[in-house]
Amino acid sequence: MGRHLWILLLFITAGAAAQQNFASISFGTCIPLAEYAGVGDLSSSGYASPGGAIKFDAGYFPVSYFGIGGSFSFGSNYAIRDSMLNDMILYMEKHATSFLDIPEDAEVIYGSGFWNYISLFLGPHFSLRPAQRLYFDIRALAGLSVVRPPDQELSIAFDGTEAFSRVSDNRVALGFTAGGGMRIKLNSTIAIKLGVDYFQSRSRFDFNFDLFRGMAEEIPSLETDLLVRTLELTAGLAYSF
Repeated sequence: MGRHLWILLLFITAGAAAQQNFASISFGTCIPLAEYAGVGDLSSSGYASPGGAIKFDAGYFPVSYFGIGGSFSFGSNYAIRDSMLNDMILYMEKHATSFLDIPEDAEVIYGSGFWNYISLFLGPHFSLRPAQRLYFDIRALAGLSVVRPPDQELSIAFDGTEAFSRVSDNRVALGFTAGGGMRIKLNSTIAIKLGVDYFQSRSRFDFNFDLFRGMAEEIPSLETDLLVRTLELTAGLAYSF
């Protein structure tokens, strides 16, 4: 038993000593999770659908197994336009200071953008090399994210009434990512990199409403506080040095 244990330790140590620093670029999809993908509540739903992700990653290994990882990433998710529009209209009808009934044939002009976020993270990165051309990576990184909700421009006109709504805001928030993947070496410097990462940050923004009917009436603003959570699946190339 002792002899086999020493052989196993020597194998692991040999693999660990052969770690290589790397830098990579990857592309893929970001899948919204939990309330970020939900609909039906403007204050706590993200109305997000799957989108795209670009990631620039790096790992520096001063000792065996353990290193410092870094990630600069961009993610974007489509907004579920029809659901958000319907909920905005329902909110305006319910919260106007006087009775408001928006007919189905009202003239509606609506534009919706994308969820966008940019993140810069640092943290511990663990790597194993079970085979000559294969690395397994595990990391947990934290840092800052700039989160931008979808731009919303809504105009409704009917029977001499005009209603407007708008959303546009950037916020800096703390965030983190955790996940893993593998690097499959093609030669001494280039490898195929596959990754699966969980991402989380926070977005706070307001829906602002204005209603005009001869005289100004009030529709209160709605504050949204939302955890932005996605699962990122990416593939790309890594350069070892």
